[in-house]
Amino acid sequence: MSVATEEYQNKAVTETAPVEIGRKNRAEFLDLLRGFAIIYVMLYHLMYDLIFFGGMDLPFFFTNWWETLHQFVLIVLFGISGICAGFSKNVLRRGATLFLMGELLTIGTAIFMPNDVIVFGVLSCFGAIMLIYGVISPWLKKVPNIAVFVVFTLLTIVFFDFPRNESIFLLFRKIQLDLPDNINYLYPIGITASGFRSADYFPLIPFGFIFLAGTAFSDCVKNGHLPEFFYKAKLPVINFLGKHSLWVYIIHQPVFMALTYLIF
Repeated sequence: MSVATEEYQNKAVTETAPVEIGRKNRAEFLDLLRGFAIIYVMLYHLMYDLIFFGGMDLPFFFTNWWETLHQFVLIVLFGISGICAGFSKNVLRRGATLFLMGELLTIGTAIFMPNDVIVFGVLSCFGAIMLIYGVISPWLKKVPNIAVFVVFTLLTIVFFDFPRNESIFLLFRKIQLDLPDNINYLYPIGITASGFRSADYFPLIPFGFIFLAGTAFSDCVKNGHLPEFFYKAKLPVINFLGKHSLWVYIIHQPVFMALTYLIF
């Protein structure tokens, strides 16, 4: 075998070998997107605190365009988390940890903020869907990624408004459902009893579908099939926030609330 041929084959192996995504070798563009998203989340919570705890008047917070932006950022966050779930060495353990943190947050808010209790908030949702994904992933990986993406994207579209107004979007029209309002334990999937209230509510329908649609891209990212910038795009501060988005999320809201109480 000639030297040139050997070099060509080595180069081919390198280019097609899976990228070992982890703490030391990250898909930087995902951290970048997640960093921008967590900045928005912090801004959103700051405005929420200023309005509901500080008494400030911020009318644009309740406009349709702001709600649209809010939903877009949530789709980005859940989609990216789904992609990254395929990189996790133990998604069940991570899911259990997040779910436990979410339930502890529920207990904490029930004790210290009884008027703003968080029931099945974002941490509980992420934890639950990671546990579900950890269980079904061996079967899900036998299905072509394009099919996974199409099916869960369609389910997201059909059920996107389900938890807000008990409707589905089917055959190009909205269909109102008549669901019972006296069932107390189906709130994790978006069916709530009358009187249900949560300061931060993320049911598995539709957010779990967004997460699972994102898992369809895990192999594509891990196998290095995306352009080089996807693995190297970096704005240091933004990427740092994206890389540590969980801890940023946990810490920022108590800090904002404390500052709001102190100032106002």
